[in-house]
Amino acid sequence: MAIASNKKVVISGPIIGVAVASILIAMTFGNGIYLFCCLLALYSILLLLWRQNRPGILVFAFVMQWAQVLAYVLWMNVMDWDINRLSPHGGTAVLVACLGIITMAGTINQAIKSLPVPTREEFFQQARLINEKKILILYLFSTFFLGGLGFIFGANSGLAQILLTLSSLKWVFFLVYAFVSWINKKNRLILGVIILFEFSTALYSYFSSFKEVILFTVILALTFVRKISFKQFLYGMLVVVFLGFLLITWTAIKSDYRNYLNGGTRQQVIEVSRGDAFNKIGEKIGKIGWKDYQQSMTMFLYRVQYCLHLAKTMDRVPEILPHENGRVWQDNISFVLLPRLFYPDKPIYEATKKTVKYTGIHYAGFKQGASFSLGYFADSYIDFGYTGMLFPLIVIALFVASIYRAFYSLKKLNILFRFALINVALFEYTSFEADGLFLFGRLLLMFLVFYTLARTIIGPLQKWLYKEK
Repeated sequence: MAIASNKKVVISGPIIGVAVASILIAMTFGNGIYLFCCLLALYSILLLLWRQNRPGILVFAFVMQWAQVLAYVLWMNVMDWDINRLSPHGGTAVLVACLGIITMAGTINQAIKSLPVPTREEFFQQARLINEKKILILYLFSTFFLGGLGFIFGANSGLAQILLTLSSLKWVFFLVYAFVSWINKKNRLILGVIILFEFSTALYSYFSSFKEVILFTVILALTFVRKISFKQFLYGMLVVVFLGFLLITWTAIKSDYRNYLNGGTRQQVIEVSRGDAFNKIGEKIGKIGWKDYQQSMTMFLYRVQYCLHLAKTMDRVPEILPHENGRVWQDNISFVLLPRLFYPDKPIYEATKKTVKYTGIHYAGFKQGASFSLGYFADSYIDFGYTGMLFPLIVIALFVASIYRAFYSLKKLNILFRFALINVALFEYTSFEADGLFLFGRLLLMFLVFYTLARTIIGPLQKWLYKEK
């Protein structure tokens, strides 16, 4: 097998100039020192993790978490507030979050840098082995069959979490099909139809799951970036602006649209037809004005950022509540290791209770159909304080790296399958706001389910997928 070195993505001179200029310009804005630190954190992430021919999920996951930290600073600037307006620890929370993200990125970089990286030629060779029609059949089967299992058994059954994880298998087949189409430059029209189908059908849901297909497509694209020219930079900025506009528009109509879907019942159900739902979306978008977009942008930044919870936690711990010295993470891990499948009477975890306790913010809880997570950074701070919190963050990074290495080491599987498995299994690692219990639980379950499938089912499926010689 031909092996490429761990080559960094080449960045052209003009882009480096833009990066340096952006750092200097950031200092002139409100809360400039915090914008400056956020930009340094971003460049550190890219320097540590972005490599040619490597699964795009690592860069994507850390940039997504970084964006949630940046959103807090942007939110303060949009409101024309000092960084410490809502909490005396607002600025500290931003700096600690940036340091934690860089530490985790560096840990993962060290843990996986010895892994061999496939060459471009090997990608082409591996892609040519797969029958495009058969992988398309697997994607369609997993989409329409596995996606409906949750409705058959019910969301509250002991199998609910496993069924939810199994339904994610469709994204593995989607990525393999997309890899093959991208590399072979064939069936790209069909790939575009699939993306449009996933996007449009997901709009007819209570949650904004339409983002998934867009995000997985971005992860796919990151894998093949070898050089960033000024032209590519402009294209990338256009994509970012488009996605930002899309998300802000969704924020503007989301509340009314969901109320329309559930018929005013305030439950997570759909009471209208698909056609009526799409008509409602068009109607709501047509009524959005400039002031609506301004309000929506502010609300979007507020909802995306999660540094406020970390800052509020720092306000109360240890001033009002003591550090827990590991109890929070002990509770997180012990709850996950008691599977509901074998212990159906296990109580439902209510993340909001912990959030209210440590932030002092009174949110609606499970009985009101809402859930607000504290965030795994805050979990770590509550247990060990400013410096000690880096220890659980490093352990999480090592856990993520172990999952990455475990799938990458399945040498009997086609490299495209291994990349797809890594991208899907680590997709849960993209949220800065993720509760420690949820983060650990989802990562562990995704690994156990997909690694079992990789060792038992995907191997025979791969033989079936290979073209007849």
